Amino acid sequence: MEVEFSSHLASADFELARDVDLVGLLERALHDLGLEGSAVSCRLLTADEVRRLNQRFAGLDEATDVLAFPAAEAEPGSGFQMPPGASALLGDIVISVETAVAQATAAGDDAPSELRLLAVHGLLHLLGHDHDLPSAAERMTAATRQLLARDAARRGVVPPRVPALQPPM
Repeated sequence: MEVEFSSHLASADFELARDVDLVGLLERALHDLGLEGSAVSCRLLTADEVRRLNQRFAGLDEATDVLAFPAAEAEPGSGFQMPPGASALLGDIVISVETAVAQATAAGDDAPSELRLLAVHGLLHLLGHDHDLPSAAERMTAATRQLLARDAARRGVVPPRVPALQPPM
């Protein structure tokens, strides 16, 4: 498990992201999902860096908050989800720290909670979850809430507000 920081992050964004302990969050989430021995790579980048990745790999020339690059691709529409007990590198999660901070501010939430939310969101995408249909969005929202509630309980804090995911229009 590793978290890498872009050298282009503003110092305030770097300090914020460093203090969130995404490694611990992701390790505990994998444990909760029965995926001990599995790992992910998480990169914390600037909004411009994430936009370039989004354009290169998704063909979308727009900023986004999180991207997930699974190590094993499922067939489209297969509903594939990583089986319990599977091990290995699941893939890469890329988070825009700038976008996370802006979204948290706009929603009246705190930036560390937004970073945790995006890390869990990316992890669930690596495991085959999606929010392209209403039923899939409900399942992914429920899984996100459950993992973040467990994380909050371990840290002795109130669980964060997790908005319901909506399928794209």
